[in-house]
Amino acid sequence: MAEILKVSSTSDPSATAGALANTIREEGLAELQAIGPKAVNQAVKAITIARGYMAPSGVDLVFVPSFVDVQIDEEKKTAMRMRVQTRLPFKSKKDELEEKESDVEVKDRSNDGGETTDEQPDPEDRKAGGGEDDILDI
Repeated sequence: MAEILKVSSTSDPSATAGALANTIREEGLAELQAIGPKAVNQAVKAITIARGYMAPSGVDLVFVPSFVDVQIDEEKKTAMRMRVQTRLPFKSKKDELEEKESDVEVKDRSNDGGETTDEQPDPEDRKAGGGEDDILDI
């Protein structure tokens, strides 16, 4: 899970949006945390701006808000946490790197000298009564 981006009432929404968009590109999702109405307002503005940053690449952002209790200076406060993610599945840079690494492993294992074939089984060799493809002529 990525680091939680903390938004204050004085946070610049454009700068926060840039950090949010970069986190989404890197990790695939992000979380913003805000305490107080002005901070929540700045966070929502940042999400809106980040949607504009991501839209040209075909990525649509949505967020799911929730409340969390946090401890600040030995005082318990309620914060709003916003989980920001893509509407449709999205491959982050982290996912792409992991996929490339697994492809290399698969290629290494497939070069073990064994033969592979793309031949399809002969329909005449199928056993009768087995599947949906069986046809009965009457």
